[in-house]
Amino acid sequence: MIALYGSIAIAVASTIIYHIAQKSIAGGGSIFGSLASAYGIAMVFSLAGMYFQTGRIEMGEIVNFKNWPVLLLGLAVFGIEIGVLLTYKAGANVNTLPIIVNGVVMACLIPLGALIYSENMSMSSIFGILLIGSGVWVLCSSGRV
Repeated sequence: MIALYGSIAIAVASTIIYHIAQKSIAGGGSIFGSLASAYGIAMVFSLAGMYFQTGRIEMGEIVNFKNWPVLLLGLAVFGIEIGVLLTYKAGANVNTLPIIVNGVVMACLIPLGALIYSENMSMSSIFGILLIGSGVWVLCSSGRV
């Protein structure tokens, strides 16, 4: 239980810090330079984590492009980062953007989970998609994105 809720707490705290940092970066300077710096810091922490997990840093494991999900993850992470940065740069609010983006992502992942991973799609899931859609519509129609 502690591992589950502790991991959720790390994800929540990190996401809060993420959006505050992204909104602050969007004000000026090179967004790509900022991303490169952030990824450098993430790489240092990732390599340290790899060492503490396995007792070594295996370069073959790091540069293994045969593992297509890792390549796809890298592309997705870059897309998320640049998408959020550009959206904040365009004037999005930190108090609505995460709700809109995460709401749309959740609404998309429910049917994708059912199709790709045979996860259960219940009536409450469908109702949840409708609630998410209505919430995103309310936020977007108010002009407060």
